[in-house]
Amino acid sequence: MEGREGKRVVRYTHPVLFEVDINHLCWFVDLTERNPDARLVSTLSTVHGNTIINIVQLSSPTPKKDIDFIKRHPLVKAVEIVMLNPSSAMLKVTSSYQAMTYHILHRTNVTLLESPVTSNGLDTELLLAKSHKDMDELLSMWKEQKDYYDVKLKKKRYLEPGESATFNVFRTSGFFDLKSAKGMLTPKQLEVFRLACDYGYYDMPKRITIEELAERTGLSPSTLAEHLRKAETRLLPVLWKVLNKM
Repeated sequence: MEGREGKRVVRYTHPVLFEVDINHLCWFVDLTERNPDARLVSTLSTVHGNTIINIVQLSSPTPKKDIDFIKRHPLVKAVEIVMLNPSSAMLKVTSSYQAMTYHILHRTNVTLLESPVTSNGLDTELLLAKSHKDMDELLSMWKEQKDYYDVKLKKKRYLEPGESATFNVFRTSGFFDLKSAKGMLTPKQLEVFRLACDYGYYDMPKRITIEELAERTGLSPSTLAEHLRKAETRLLPVLWKVLNKM
């Protein structure tokens, strides 16, 4: 027993990789609560005093309505449209720094490993803490804030000695870019893409046609093909980024 407990104490000093879901006062969260089909990925953030500027990728069937909502949000100070398409947009948004999870995160020994994804009223963040204590301190600081309604630890994994170097290679290989790209797909695009893979649409030779796949999903061939095209448009550039790093 003492040996096991001793080993556990030692592990608690190791770096820990963990993922959290956060519901808090934030225009990201409010938008995705209002529109469950919207997905937001913050690709870049810079702090200027009490404000933060985020470069945001928005995926939504109604991006213009969502942008109008963002502009009216009390925490938002300015919105610049960098790119606008029928089902997506890239925005430069200036908002209150106090409302962001970064405000507390930047005061800790915890590193944000990838661009946060916001969907269905939750911020999902993948983080690396120097120790279990550092992870607990961050979670406690978030939970103590009155504007944080729910902070949920989804999973964690300790990094063993010598694993950090491997992890750094894994991190820079593009895996986290792929995870963020997945977050940019709508639920229907993700479902259709998964079924296409499962049924062998991408096999050589194909094991199923667009028409046959459409029949299985209850969609028209043209609608299914459009969902696949949009999914491929988001995933393929990231896949090239991964391959280019190998």
